[in-house]
Amino acid sequence: MDFVQLAKLAQRMPRKKNLVIFVGRSGGHFIDNAKYAFLHCVNNMPELSCYFFTMNPKLALDLRRNGLPAIGYGDEGAIELLLRAGIVVADDFEWRVTPELYSVLHPAVSIQLWHGIPLKAIGFPEIESSINMTPEKAERLQRGYSDYDALLSTSPYYTEHAFSKAFKAEDFPELGYPRNDVMLRRPTKQDMINADLELYAEIMKRRKQGWKTVFYMPTFRDLGGDPFTDQAISLPRLNEFGNKHKVLFVLKLHPYVHIKIGGSFDNIKQAEARSDIYPLLGACDILLTDYSSIYFDFLLADKPIVFYPYDYTHYVTANRALLFDYDATTPGPRANTQNELYDVLQATLEGQDTGKEQRAALRVQAFTHADGNAAQRLGQYITERFVTRGD
Repeated sequence: MDFVQLAKLAQRMPRKKNLVIFVGRSGGHFIDNAKYAFLHCVNNMPELSCYFFTMNPKLALDLRRNGLPAIGYGDEGAIELLLRAGIVVADDFEWRVTPELYSVLHPAVSIQLWHGIPLKAIGFPEIESSINMTPEKAERLQRGYSDYDALLSTSPYYTEHAFSKAFKAEDFPELGYPRNDVMLRRPTKQDMINADLELYAEIMKRRKQGWKTVFYMPTFRDLGGDPFTDQAISLPRLNEFGNKHKVLFVLKLHPYVHIKIGGSFDNIKQAEARSDIYPLLGACDILLTDYSSIYFDFLLADKPIVFYPYDYTHYVTANRALLFDYDATTPGPRANTQNELYDVLQATLEGQDTGKEQRAALRVQAFTHADGNAAQRLGQYITERFVTRGD
């Protein structure tokens, strides 16, 4: 049966309004908001029938072995299950621009969780910026950012100034991000699914020995490049700094960046790009980043953030426009060269925290709730708005 026939069947198929399909990022990886929303609803919302869907049947099998309802593309019964889904919950738009998925899931209720408060332009502002934009890319983005029943937000400010401009949606519930809940609690066994257990153990061991941990999480560049191939960071020098100051550097690259650090560096550990870093973030002492939305999440930890936008001019003129003024929206010291970076890191490790006041102000602006209960609020919202309403 082709996509056109499936789409026609999907329009006629009666949907079960309490059947909720959670779709992970980039084809269904078990990470981010979709993971934690799914875990909460499976464990605490018996009125919902929940499944995690992935394009990777092996992942679905692994989840089922962990006692979780999951189905993979190509599994027996997968198409029928998707055709009957009443609600689709996702944190990116891949399913909307993938014909084999859109043809069977549309017109189910569509809830977009997204994967971060945006600093850089996304959605319609990205299309309108004309930076690194083609007609084909614009058409794809227009489909991906449109036609949602709900778009998860974190606060009125970011609803007004970011999400409502980037997405076309009927509702913008300001509930917070489920993935942030795990930073504010001790990770459970289920939280640790798809987390790097070996790395977690190494971090815990070093901390018991009095070491600090610095997580380096740069974002991707649309036009390619990264801090290492751009020679913005020397790994031997970073490793030596770690040895001198008793710092373990945890490198977590964006899933779109496919590089492995070479050599043997005792004080630099790389997390697998598609692993879940959030259960480990509670053990982070300093976050080092550039334009990544991870720093908004880390505001909830109230720990220092260091910014290293070594390619700022090129990034904002050739890769992606920014939605907000960079200096006004980045609460922490900024380094533009390697020498500046090590000076700033050393000062921060010695107790200087020049961004504390700005972090507090931005945290209030960015998060209506900072209590670790975002997944609970989302589960209640889904049930009350789309399942029990009208019963």
